[in-house]
Amino acid sequence: MRRWIAFVALVLVLCVTSIGVAAAPPIKIGFLCSVMSMTGQQIKDVGVLAEEELNKGGGLLGRPVKVIVEDSQGLPTSGVTAARKLIFNDDVIGIVGCTQSTVIFAIEPLCNQEKVILMGAGSASQITKLGNPWLVRVREYDELAAAATVNHAVARGFKRFAVFHNADQFGVGGLENIKEALAKHGLEPVAVEAHNTKDKDMTAQLVKIKKANPDVIITWTHGEEHAITTRQVRQLLPNVEYYGSMGLTQPSTLQMAAGSAEGYYSSSPYSSHNPDPDVQAFVKRHTDAFGYPPEVFSVLYYDAAMMLGEAIKRAGTYDKEKIRVELRNIKDFKGVSGITYTFDESGEAFNQIFIVQIKDNIPQIVDKVYK
Repeated sequence: MRRWIAFVALVLVLCVTSIGVAAAPPIKIGFLCSVMSMTGQQIKDVGVLAEEELNKGGGLLGRPVKVIVEDSQGLPTSGVTAARKLIFNDDVIGIVGCTQSTVIFAIEPLCNQEKVILMGAGSASQITKLGNPWLVRVREYDELAAAATVNHAVARGFKRFAVFHNADQFGVGGLENIKEALAKHGLEPVAVEAHNTKDKDMTAQLVKIKKANPDVIITWTHGEEHAITTRQVRQLLPNVEYYGSMGLTQPSTLQMAAGSAEGYYSSSPYSSHNPDPDVQAFVKRHTDAFGYPPEVFSVLYYDAAMMLGEAIKRAGTYDKEKIRVELRNIKDFKGVSGITYTFDESGEAFNQIFIVQIKDNIPQIVDKVYK
């Protein structure tokens, strides 16, 4: 009888323990992006893999992890609404995103006020100059990308630079960074022209650029506009070298460009054709899961989630202040992007970037540039 009572007591203890573990509330990580965009779908997909990876071995400090994706619509006001939901309704421990710098500028005061970690994926240089201790960046920043682009072109002997940029915040900021990078070589643009997002014809601006007789054009814009520009540069400036911002390397851009980007260059934090074994292992995992290889924001959001998980493990607690400190202390963290992340005192994680060339309609890495 005593043995039977002891056995029943043990079973009850195990049941209670099991219920306690199962009932442990999840650690929640927010992914903020424009959900309806192509990039948004990619981020939603990779959130599944990030959640799966973080839950291996029992989650984080014994609690399961849940990734929650909210829609910023790529707009500051919508971004604030989405961030408020993640913070006040979902009680996230940190937010990854948004890809739009304007959204990051809009939500960072809220994250600072509520002491929520914000891992921004916008490229505007000003982001990490805001002095917000709760904000870090997990993407290449415009100064780094522009300097790498200019330095690579100058090293190849080019001296007459034209700049063609989007008239939005991304493009205007890129123009200033390109000018600064050129000035360090004693150069300035021979022509500067701008276009608007969704413009379908760049002929007028490219004709003006042609009159300045450049030997290289740096185009700082988004994917769809890159596809249009590469086709028209082929027609109007066939002997001018082309360097593009990161959007040029996106598979969707190259598909729209229909071969017109062949041989052109770009600076980028990632290429799915990077032979790095860690990159290729993740490419296979992602492709097996979703039927397509991960694109740049897929790997950046995934790496950010893994670094946040690492910071929680190092902190050994769910205390956000201690996690924030451990996150900023991360050094030499190898990501599936192929980049090794090290946070500096301002919260920048990137100190390296790739130069890629489009070969056979594929972005192939030709150089790795360090800050």
